[in-house]
Amino acid sequence: GADRMSPFTSKRGPRSYNKGRGAKKLGVLTSNKKFILIKEMVPQFVVPDLEGFKLKPYVSYRAPEGSEPPMTAKQLFTEVVAPRIEKDVKE
Repeated sequence: GADRMSPFTSKRGPRSYNKGRGAKKLGVLTSNKKFILIKEMVPQFVVPDLEGFKLKPYVSYRAPEGSEPPMTAKQLFTEVVAPRIEKDVKE
C-alpha cells in the first residue's frame, strides 16, 4: 500500500507539483517561464542602531521573577485600544 506516514514531497507528486520550502516569492513567473523580480516584494530588514545600548540579549535563568502579573486581553484593550477609539469618536 501507499506510505502515508512519510512527508509528501515534490518527488512523490506529479511533475507540476512544487511544494517549495516556505520561502517568500520575490517576483512573478510569466507565461513564457521568465522570472521577473519585483523590488517591492524583496524583504528589507530594518535594524535599529544599538550604539551605546546597555541591555544584553541573554536573560539568566537565575533572574528574579517579574513583579507584574500577566496582562489579560481586557487589560490590553482598556489600556491601548479603548483610548484610541474614544479619541476617534471625539474627532
